[in-house]
Amino acid sequence: MEIIRYDMRKLPFIECEQVYRYCGLFKISCGHVHGFAEFELPEGSHPPDLVQWASVFRALKGMDISQVMHYMKQHQTLLGNERMLFLHEAVSHLLLNLEQASTSDDRLSQEEIRTFLMQYALTYYSF
Repeated sequence: MEIIRYDMRKLPFIECEQVYRYCGLFKISCGHVHGFAEFELPEGSHPPDLVQWASVFRALKGMDISQVMHYMKQHQTLLGNERMLFLHEAVSHLLLNLEQASTSDDRLSQEEIRTFLMQYALTYYSF
């Protein structure tokens, strides 16, 4: 799992001059297949805040999908609504990509994804 904080104004292909917020991308992986979810961070968020905010996801490392789903149900209060929503989005995206993995050869490699994201990252946390 990885979480990246970035500035929307610095991303290519996005034409929004009035956007002055920091956003984040959460990546959850199963082998070479990934699920992603984007989120907005509170204004003034600093890197230590991101690490603390994302630390609740450490428990998911090494779990299979059914265990992750069970963990989400059991720990809704700990995760809170915001983290719960984007975790659900990332897991749903991962499940979709796992289903399509056997029929699709046009996925980006892990190195291509990481290279792109790290080019624009302000804060990076891997767990």
